[in-house]
Amino acid sequence: MANYFYSSSHTFSKAVFNVFFKSNKKHQLKYQLLAFVLPSLMGLTGLIGFLKPAFAENMAPEWRYSVRANDTLIQFAKRHLNNPADWRVLQTLNNIINPNRMQLGQVIKVPLSLVRQTPVPAELIFVSGIANIQMSDNSLKSALVGNQLSVGSALVTGENSKINVQFADGSIVSLLSNSTMKFDTLSIYSGGGMVDTKLRLQQGKIEVKANPKHMQGNTMQIFTPTAVAAVRGTLFRVATDEVSIRQETLDGKVAFSVASDEVAVVKGFGSLSADGAAPLPPILLLDAPQTAQLPTLLQTQRIQFELPKQMGAVAFLGKLATDAKFNSVVAEKSSQANQLVFNDLADGDYFLQLRAKDKNGLEGYDATHRFTLNARPFAPIISTPAPNAMVREANPTLSWQTVDTAKTVLMELASDAQFKNILARQQLNSDVFKVDKALTAGQYFWRVASIDNADQGPFSEAQQFTYKPLPIAPDIQHLTTKIVQNRVFVDMRKPDSGLSYAVTLSNDQNKQQNVWVAEQLNGQFNFLLKEFGKQTLNIRQIDADGVAGPAAVFNFVALPQ
Repeated sequence: MANYFYSSSHTFSKAVFNVFFKSNKKHQLKYQLLAFVLPSLMGLTGLIGFLKPAFAENMAPEWRYSVRANDTLIQFAKRHLNNPADWRVLQTLNNIINPNRMQLGQVIKVPLSLVRQTPVPAELIFVSGIANIQMSDNSLKSALVGNQLSVGSALVTGENSKINVQFADGSIVSLLSNSTMKFDTLSIYSGGGMVDTKLRLQQGKIEVKANPKHMQGNTMQIFTPTAVAAVRGTLFRVATDEVSIRQETLDGKVAFSVASDEVAVVKGFGSLSADGAAPLPPILLLDAPQTAQLPTLLQTQRIQFELPKQMGAVAFLGKLATDAKFNSVVAEKSSQANQLVFNDLADGDYFLQLRAKDKNGLEGYDATHRFTLNARPFAPIISTPAPNAMVREANPTLSWQTVDTAKTVLMELASDAQFKNILARQQLNSDVFKVDKALTAGQYFWRVASIDNADQGPFSEAQQFTYKPLPIAPDIQHLTTKIVQNRVFVDMRKPDSGLSYAVTLSNDQNKQQNVWVAEQLNGQFNFLLKEFGKQTLNIRQIDADGVAGPAAVFNFVALPQ
């Protein structure tokens, strides 16, 4: 097979593609992202490097062809060149005296601009979610595995979607959710030794695994509206929006340039260009988040992951899929807190792909966490008592609301959060339960689970309440009253610890209620009579929460003095 090369006298950092629009930026295509995948030398001699565009006269990419037996320059031109008459260009370029005789093994230089290209389609090898092919006439058709993609067509994805496209050299580009990518060039050079691919990422994100077979000389150019990067490697990410481009190198090297400004971005770093400004110096990508402490079994309708704090992270991106390769994505979320929440998923096994984002919007390395969801039938929602409520009734009523089709629930009441000491456990067809055995003072925990056709779902999160008995009626057995100059002096036993007395006076003879009212009394108090005759004292104990117990009633008669 013929060998293909790019030749250049420049080093990697100086031999990258530069943006050739240096003026009048607002009225031209601003920048390009050129992803050039170069192979290892594999024992071959010669220099493989990055070049400026083909219009740079002294830097034009070329094919170096090793002459075989019986080759002639004229025959070679007929087989491989767009214009067979260009054999004269090759004769001059390579100082060949006789075009009908060439030395076996001689290496001739062939500008790639002269070499014949043959169209070669790309193929959809995976489709998940909402995905369409936009044809050259702007019509849409559903994207299906096996579809052949030609120049002028485009791929469009919706929410929670992914498309994998395979190219002639085995490169795979993954187009992620809410993205649009157009195919500008899909061809193979004469001889089959080099694939030329030009893609235009109009919006969204792609992940690229380029040239996996390390074929020599293959090129992949990815254009975006905002910047240019030349990639020397096999694994990288690109994201573009209306004003910026972000590039993260996961393996290999990237020369990231805007106009005349350029930075080299190696493995583990990224860069950003916004509004056509110079790219930022390489920024270290954030490590994969720690997921060892995340739960492996979730049993609630609301899936919540509490994430460990990570230095430099301003947000987290989470993606859920049913497969480890994240081809079947079911949900994507982002959060600026150390928490990710997902809702309303079917029971089953899932994979969480988690990455952190820094203040520049660059996304770090991925962590993967596997977990199982077993939440159906959903647990009822607890109504009363409210969480951490204070209950003053010895036989409280517990209530809940069903959220699933299940009509039967299992209720458990315990004196400990681990439910080792179960006080009541009943299967009910209602949404209330009245505790039949009087509680003693203390903390209690309860939970409910739905049962549907003998299938019991997970319990609700345990709720805690505290039972505190009402204050008892005061002891008035030794209460005494003494009237001096129409003032009544009361002496009774001091209230129990933490309690005080609340007293109201009524005059039954004149049917007067609440003639005198007082609180925070300690057992000795007095008041002025307003009427004579039969008097009634209603005395209650009140605790620190302001809750009063039952009243003790004390009657006495006040006579004129």
